[in-house]
Amino acid sequence: MSTDIDRKIAVILVADVVGYSKHMERDENTTLKAYAECEKILKTCLKKYKGSIFNTAGDSALAEFPSAVNAVECGVAFQNEIKKRNGSDKTEVKLEFRIGINMGDVVKKEGNLFGDGVNIAARLEALAQPNGISISKSVYDLVVPKTKMTFNDLGVQKVKQNEFHAFDILLDPSQKRTLKTKSKSNLAVVGTIVAAIIIMLFGAFYFAFNSETDSRKLRASSKPVILVMPIKSSGLSENQKGFANGVTESMIATLSGYQAIKVLSSSTSFHAEKTNMINKTIKNEFGVNYIIRGSMQVMGNNARLNLEITDLDASKVSVSKKKDFKLDDIFKVQDELSNEILTTLQISLGVGSVQGSNWTKDYNSMKDFNLFLNWREEWRKFTKSGYINSLRMFEELKSSYPDETRAILVQEAWQLYQKLLLGLSKSKEKDMERLNYSLDKAIEIDPVARDAFAARSIIGLRMLNGNCEQALSDIAQAEEIGSTVDTLTIAGTVYELCGDIKKGIEAKRNALLLIPNDTGWFITNSLVFSLYKDNQIDEIYKLLGDDIDAEDMRPTALALYAFLEYEKGNLKRAKQYYERAKKNNFEKKKFERQFTQFREFNSHQKELLETTLKGLSIIGDLK
Repeated sequence: MSTDIDRKIAVILVADVVGYSKHMERDENTTLKAYAECEKILKTCLKKYKGSIFNTAGDSALAEFPSAVNAVECGVAFQNEIKKRNGSDKTEVKLEFRIGINMGDVVKKEGNLFGDGVNIAARLEALAQPNGISISKSVYDLVVPKTKMTFNDLGVQKVKQNEFHAFDILLDPSQKRTLKTKSKSNLAVVGTIVAAIIIMLFGAFYFAFNSETDSRKLRASSKPVILVMPIKSSGLSENQKGFANGVTESMIATLSGYQAIKVLSSSTSFHAEKTNMINKTIKNEFGVNYIIRGSMQVMGNNARLNLEITDLDASKVSVSKKKDFKLDDIFKVQDELSNEILTTLQISLGVGSVQGSNWTKDYNSMKDFNLFLNWREEWRKFTKSGYINSLRMFEELKSSYPDETRAILVQEAWQLYQKLLLGLSKSKEKDMERLNYSLDKAIEIDPVARDAFAARSIIGLRMLNGNCEQALSDIAQAEEIGSTVDTLTIAGTVYELCGDIKKGIEAKRNALLLIPNDTGWFITNSLVFSLYKDNQIDEIYKLLGDDIDAEDMRPTALALYAFLEYEKGNLKRAKQYYERAKKNNFEKKKFERQFTQFREFNSHQKELLETTLKGLSIIGDLK
């Protein structure tokens, strides 16, 4: 039988920094140094208690242990060491951590662990207090007779879609707390539902009344929401019935690895099935955009697995997949189909069919392709934290491709470009030299690489003392090879940098036409800014529509929208949108840089910038 997927019971510890983003905003370099020190402490503890890290996410770590006692003792030792570190007068940045520990079923896949065992550990971490540790009942039952620690019973808790019995480890008596317990009675459940409905109705009314937006409400985000329904099965024996659930869990685990989509938990899937929810109800209640349904039929050792993706917005089945196989190969097949579905979603929803299909050829595995797309999502945030996360992903990818390839060289060029623009380079001359080499070498390796020509077009113009003649020649070469979402987006900026803003707007509009979902509002935000500079105000309102109420709308678009509302005399609405812009990390310097980067920054553009900044300063604090 295939061993591509390994299911097992594991003890998982999740540790996360409290308020990491705020520390980074105050002093990034010192925070990174402080985190490195804490990471060293964690690794020392892990080594002592036989734990091993299987995943990291910038400011957090996920580790697996051979026993619950080891995990708990490691967590306690780590928090005690962090307390000592923070108590020192020499410590500049005092980082605090939350820890969650759970024991449960996990799926091991390509060195990573997935499943409810990991999810609940993460929920316990979120439930924990700063400097504290929260554990599940499965862990508590094992460690309470074997340790002398003090525990505080928090009762049954529900965080997001996960419900579990939780306990705090009291490292200090002051950590004792009382949390509202999840009641099991029907009356309590009904009461909670009624209360939630009242709160939602009141909240919707309050927002509508105070923001003067009628029935408009904040969208969750630009990420499409995916629900994988439980795989239906027929012909399976009692011993085999777990296979269908395994396929469902595998699909969820695989899709959850892609940052540009949001995959709902298996508990939501089983709830939707158990309550016989129809598509319309699923869409309205959970905000689902796509449902994945499947069935498995078995006759002896022969099996067939069918999967289909339903687009709820279009009310149609958009993709169908079928696979015939031997039952002994089920783990291999579920992995293959999960990856096929993920690739389909990645390409069709986020990057466009042309460039997505080409990119898949650049990598040796689905894992690498997925890592590249997650790198792209982090890079497009264009923030210091986004740079740090994307750099980590790039270095991981680069280590898998020691020989120079076009794809890695282009990726390296973008990484260096952002590093220089964000002022993070410690050796500008050296980085510029490597940047120039990466671009030229990529084109030398592949003379028909549209992504390399497009990258050299804008990077050469902004970083390498290039001129518009060369930049426009490069972008024309890229477009001649074939337009993609990225080449058109880059072309739009190059045209604007060289003084043709209307051609730039047209290129960005065409880029949006190639994808149904602008994840992170990357292109939309850029187009809004271009329309604003060209005084196409009505077009901004048409473009954004209700999307302006997405909670992850980019700060530049929100700030400009706030200014436009201010000019229309809607000060209350202007303040609300500007507050959201600041919450989404609006920066005055970055906003000014977006104006001044263009060659057409003349007296008219200077006046527009000054007027906009003056208006924003009236709406709220401008920093």
